[in-house]
Amino acid sequence: MNRKPLVVIADDDAQLRLILSQILLKQGYEVVSLGEGAAARDVINERLPDLVILDNYMPGASGNDICREMKADPKKRLIPVIMLTDYSETPDKIESIEAGADDFINKPFNAMELVARVKSLLKTKELNDELDSAEGVIFSLARAIEAKDTYTQGHTERVSQFAVFVAHQLQLSAEDQEALFKGGILHDIGKIAIPDAVLNKPGRLTDEEFTLIRTHPDRGEKICQPLNSMQKALQVIRHHHEKLDGTGYPDKLYGNNIPLVARIMAIVDVYDALSTSRAYKPAFPQDKTFSILEEEAARRWWDPHVLREFIHIATLN
Repeated sequence: MNRKPLVVIADDDAQLRLILSQILLKQGYEVVSLGEGAAARDVINERLPDLVILDNYMPGASGNDICREMKADPKKRLIPVIMLTDYSETPDKIESIEAGADDFINKPFNAMELVARVKSLLKTKELNDELDSAEGVIFSLARAIEAKDTYTQGHTERVSQFAVFVAHQLQLSAEDQEALFKGGILHDIGKIAIPDAVLNKPGRLTDEEFTLIRTHPDRGEKICQPLNSMQKALQVIRHHHEKLDGTGYPDKLYGNNIPLVARIMAIVDVYDALSTSRAYKPAFPQDKTFSILEEEAARRWWDPHVLREFIHIATLN
C-alpha cells in the first residue's frame, strides 16, 4: 500500500481504545477510534477502512451486528474484522464466527500478537485489493470491446441487469447472482480475438466466419480463468451459447448439464440481440421477440421455466 492503512477501532472501553490506538499508530497505521457502534458503522460505510477491530458489547450496535452487515455488503465484505473477546469457546464466540469475523483477540491481549495478526490480515486485504484491480482491468477491457460496435453499446449492462433480476426472482444464491452480474459484463470478452470485419459484418456469415465466432466463449473463459473471483462466472462466460437439445457450443452440453446461471444468460442474451438493432437486422418488437423465444423453447433450446420468469420480468420493465 502506498497510503497508510486505515484501522477502525470500536469499543466502549476508552482506556482499551487508547492502548490499541497507540500500538497501531506506532506501526504507521491511520487509526479512527470510536466508543459507540452506530458511529463506527457510519465511519466504516463512509471511509471503507482496511481493517476493523470490534467489541461485541457496545451501545448503538453490537460488534456482531456490524460484522454481519459488512460481510453481507459486496463493497465491505473483504474488509478484515477482528473481534475483541473476553470469552473462549462460548455461544458468543460462535455467533461472531457465524457473523463472519476473520480473527479474534482475547482480552487482555498481547501487543506483539495483536500486531502480528493485524499485519497478516492487512496483507491479505492488500492481495485482495490487487485482485480487484485486475478484475477492474478485465471489466474495462470488456467495455472497450463493446464500445467498438455502436450496435451493441449497453448490451452487457442490460443483460447483466436482467440476468440478476431473473436470478433474484428464482431465489438463487447471492453467489449465483454475482456470477450472473460478472458473467453478464464479461460473457463476450472473448470476441477481442475476433476481427471487427467478422463481428460487424452486415450480411450472412460464411461457415468459416461462424466457426471463428463460436470460439469466443472458450477464449473468454481463458482470459478470465486466472482470477479466483471469477470462478463461478466462468460457467456463464463459457456456456451462454449452449442449448438444451445439445446443439449449442462450445461443449454441446445437454439439458440440466448446462449450469442454471448459463441457461439464464442464454435467454437474456438472445432477448437483447433480438430486441435491439444489429448490423445484420432491425430491432424486433417485444411481442415478436417473446414469440421467437417461445418457439425456440418448444424446440428445446431454452429452459421453459426460466423463460417464463424472464418474460414476466421483461414485461414489467
